[in-house]
Amino acid sequence: MSEENPREELYRRFRASLSQPVLERFFDEDELVELYDYAGDIDDDYVQMEVLFCGARLYPESTALAERRALLYLDTTIGDSDKPSPAAGAFLADNPDCESPLFDIVRLETTQTENIVDALDFILNQYDKFSDEEIIRFVDLASSHAPYEWLKNNLDRLREKIDYQPALLYEVIQEADLHADHETAIKLAEELIETDPFTVGYWIRLFRAQARLGKEDDAKSTFDYAKVLGSDKPDALMTLIEEVYNSAPYLYHEAFEILETLKAEFPEEFLYVDFQCALLVKAGDASKAISLLKHFLDHNPDNAAAMRQLLVCNVPDCGIYYERFLKTAEEYDFDDEIINGFINQLSLNSASYSIDAMVGATKDINEIDPDNFSAWIEALFSLQKFDRIVEVVDKYNYIDNIVRVPLKGTAFIYAYIVSMMKLGLEQKANEFIDKIRPLLEAMISDVPMPIRMAIRTLFTLVDKIRQHPSTDKLYWEYFDMLHYSKFQ
Repeated sequence: MSEENPREELYRRFRASLSQPVLERFFDEDELVELYDYAGDIDDDYVQMEVLFCGARLYPESTALAERRALLYLDTTIGDSDKPSPAAGAFLADNPDCESPLFDIVRLETTQTENIVDALDFILNQYDKFSDEEIIRFVDLASSHAPYEWLKNNLDRLREKIDYQPALLYEVIQEADLHADHETAIKLAEELIETDPFTVGYWIRLFRAQARLGKEDDAKSTFDYAKVLGSDKPDALMTLIEEVYNSAPYLYHEAFEILETLKAEFPEEFLYVDFQCALLVKAGDASKAISLLKHFLDHNPDNAAAMRQLLVCNVPDCGIYYERFLKTAEEYDFDDEIINGFINQLSLNSASYSIDAMVGATKDINEIDPDNFSAWIEALFSLQKFDRIVEVVDKYNYIDNIVRVPLKGTAFIYAYIVSMMKLGLEQKANEFIDKIRPLLEAMISDVPMPIRMAIRTLFTLVDKIRQHPSTDKLYWEYFDMLHYSKFQ
């Protein structure tokens, strides 16, 4: 393992030491710096913090570790926002004499600079060499605050500042990609491949740029190399397939076959089926994608991710799968809050079959969210289940809670009244109208225009009821202002 990845072995050794007495942790300064940078690469905040604590005890005067403290403060954001914490600026203010490329980078990130290009030029002139971490941070600084052309035009100067060229080139490739400069991305990816022809990530970058530039023949050849190099690396293959999905439809079949191989190796992993379905839908074969989803759920009935996808598809028999999902899933993430949000999403997508399946399977209707109950009524209405609507409304006595919900309430009232008329329940409909009309008349002058328009629609419906009794079967068979059933 150490010959293949010494950084990972160092990381594992340090991670194991954290469960031992603190006085038994011995790592030299360079090891701690390497550990901090590697932990950052794999997004392990815990190890990064522990490295700095260990460094403060063993090497309190270390400049390199002080730089990492500044970087940690810089990367700390406030709450859920991207706004940086003021901690980095406070740390620099308390350490004004610290000088290095990283300290200067943090200073530029935390202060307002009128001419960022001049500041970047100053740093380039100030230092002869950059470490890998310094060049990565410097490119990130330039890409965030300076024109892309500055970075491109100064690439040769940056090359002179670093010994390990891939650390620089890979960062610049990413910026070239963001700015759709695919020619530059191809050139740099080819250079990286010459340096290390067995790194699959370089081939994927080359493929991405070639595909996006429309170089179909080159992209096919690169795809074949990347596929072979990544044959034992599922994550790399998935990245490659994602690029096919985005930019190379002529390779959909090959990508699908790779996913078949991965499915055979990991039959319970939904990710591979999900990607296959995405490829099929984009290729115009949604029916086969749905068949794949159902086949996966037949063998993995408690998979929440697959269940979500099938519900989004709004197939008529999704209720069978959802009820089975509820029975077989002992631990799943479909709690009340997620169910409410998901039904709202389905409602916006008019997924009537799926809403009926989800809400209809709820045991205690009286405790569901009012929006969900209204969404269920709308779903039943679009499915022309008028008798079910009347049955549900009468059984659960949810009217008083729902009618005051903006827009949802008026949609519920409309569906309930029309359903009763279609079933010939004219007297029941008129009794409901007599009950609800005073509330609507009181609301109409004090609500926003969308709700006012919805109420006005209800008043139009009431006028139609007065003109056409329920015995006018022909009229009520076809009257539907929203065209839910007339043309279905």
